[in-house]
Amino acid sequence: MLPLVTRAVGSPQGTPRQASESIAGVVLSYARCSTSEQGRSGFGLDAQHDAVDAWAAVSGRTVEHHSEDGASGLLAPDARPVLAALLNRLADGDNPADTLAVSRLDRLGRSALDVLSLLDRAERERWHVVMLDVAVDTTTPVGLMVATVMAAMARMERDMTAQRTRDALARKAATGARLGRPVSDATRAAAARAEALAAEGLSQHAIADKLTAEQWPRATPAAGPWTARAVGLALHSLHLDRAAEQAAVAHRSGGTTSAPDA
Repeated sequence: MLPLVTRAVGSPQGTPRQASESIAGVVLSYARCSTSEQGRSGFGLDAQHDAVDAWAAVSGRTVEHHSEDGASGLLAPDARPVLAALLNRLADGDNPADTLAVSRLDRLGRSALDVLSLLDRAERERWHVVMLDVAVDTTTPVGLMVATVMAAMARMERDMTAQRTRDALARKAATGARLGRPVSDATRAAAARAEALAAEGLSQHAIADKLTAEQWPRATPAAGPWTARAVGLALHSLHLDRAAEQAAVAHRSGGTTSAPDA
């Protein structure tokens, strides 16, 4: 059962950020504090809900308070019971709630990917997200634009990180370093047998049956009998071994060779 406080908020003094008057569903105010955060920051659960109340007051929207005490922001949203339950409610089109609001972005997550995924989910399921400290408010055109820019920047950073990883692997492979997971001598021997069977024209399914019947070991005893996928991975490991050997020879002689796919 979720901890719940429902409050219809009237207009207070001051001019908090304007909520769209065309959105009338219930606002789910989510507050989170880890054990150490609450005492250190002075921004406890009540203060977080008060900030959402001030935002919602302009349009008189109904706010429900839901709190998660002692929950780390490093956990994915679906791994936090209270937040996961709220997300399920928002996904239900027949539920009157249509907005998830937090006082600060890091209440939803400390991972940019988690927050981006949540924004994508909200767009797919047609509900709204409000993060007051970064001016994200998808109930308004300007707030939606901010969320879109944030999502684009996060995607760009993710793509740049992936490119840097690929470049680093290519430089590493060019020196003769073997990419991919290391394999045991026993697995390498089984892979060589699989390659010989493939040269005879056997399919990977047939090779798997043959390796199992001949009792060739898998990487771990608990892995069970050979499968077609395991055969494919074993053959790929041989490719990585040979590519690394070729790159090492080329590197020593001052030449170059193409980097293998990991």
